[in-house]
Amino acid sequence: VMGGQHSHEFMAPAEVGESEIVFNPCGGYAANLEKASSALQPPFDNPKTITSGKNPQIAASSPPVEKFKTPGVQTIEALEKPPYNVPARRQIKTLVYIVGSAKNQPNEEAVDRPILLLLLGSDRLNEAKLASVLGTADFRPATPEEIFQILGARPGSLGAVGVAGLEICADFMLRNGSGLTTGANEDGFHLRHVHVQRDIPIDRWADLRAVQPGEPCPQTGQPLQVRAAIEVGHVFKLGTKYSESLGAFFLDNQGKRRPPVMGCYGIGVTRTLQAVIEQKHDEEGILWPLEIAPYAVCITALDTTPGSPTMKLAESIYQKLAAQNIETLLDDRDERPGVKFKDSELIGFPLRIAVGPRSLQNNLVEFKPRTGALQKITPESVVDAIVAWLKNQQRQ
Repeated sequence: VMGGQHSHEFMAPAEVGESEIVFNPCGGYAANLEKASSALQPPFDNPKTITSGKNPQIAASSPPVEKFKTPGVQTIEALEKPPYNVPARRQIKTLVYIVGSAKNQPNEEAVDRPILLLLLGSDRLNEAKLASVLGTADFRPATPEEIFQILGARPGSLGAVGVAGLEICADFMLRNGSGLTTGANEDGFHLRHVHVQRDIPIDRWADLRAVQPGEPCPQTGQPLQVRAAIEVGHVFKLGTKYSESLGAFFLDNQGKRRPPVMGCYGIGVTRTLQAVIEQKHDEEGILWPLEIAPYAVCITALDTTPGSPTMKLAESIYQKLAAQNIETLLDDRDERPGVKFKDSELIGFPLRIAVGPRSLQNNLVEFKPRTGALQKITPESVVDAIVAWLKNQQRQ
């Protein structure tokens, strides 16, 4: 799954995953939620054109901003309800964030700065995209106290109309937005008939929103899906930062010294196993693929008395398989057969061989693939049967 300009992430869908991926089930597009985009267009006229400044045509074609009372309204959802009935896609969501400023000199104090972020009311801010826009991950949501000091109102009544002296960054989905409703920066009041380019001094336009399920794929137009996933690998583009600091240079075909562009990768072994288990399991337990199973074969001895015929045969089978470098576990615990069988299924051994007194009376042992039918074969043929079964699985 592509993760962006400077890194690629490889993810496996899993309900317990710590990341989310956006993908087209028909193929052709996949990205993690932090970098994903869609072909969804802004719900306004001429969405591909961004106008700015005091445009007389806009002023003439759009009603003037009107302030109206909204007592007790503090959320997007509350403004959607009667008597206001303003859809979320006709509202402007105003967020106040505090961005840290790096120190240029050792004795210089870092100064934090506030920034206003504007999105459609139906959209959710993607903080990973915000980090790319700001060029830093040193930011946080402002506290209610800080918001009141900055805008003179509490969360739920915030807006950017008429705001001066603050950086304002708007999401692309607000392009040419008109007839919108936003907070009036006065508790209990909102503004209607807002035209973004006419009434709000936008400093920067950016992709700030998180893609939502059902939006059209940017490549095929098909509905996108969002699923949890486990990140099992990463490829990072490091650029020239380390090659320059280490003094690593080469001469190009024109004889100029240049630093090599570096990269690195990492594979999470434990995450890979977690992803495999999420993909390969049933109600009874794990279904290990033969290639990565901790043991290919589990020999379950149902009579663990030292020197008994059962233990002698179980140990003999174990030794013969070990001599052929077949990874085998001998379960010689003093437990009931049902417990051993359940544990074998839970752990997920690809093949279980059960050796018990009753079967031996008929010169038979049990041959049970994890997902196949139980068979009974003779002790003399069991090793050959195991080897043949494993080779067949490897060819599949």
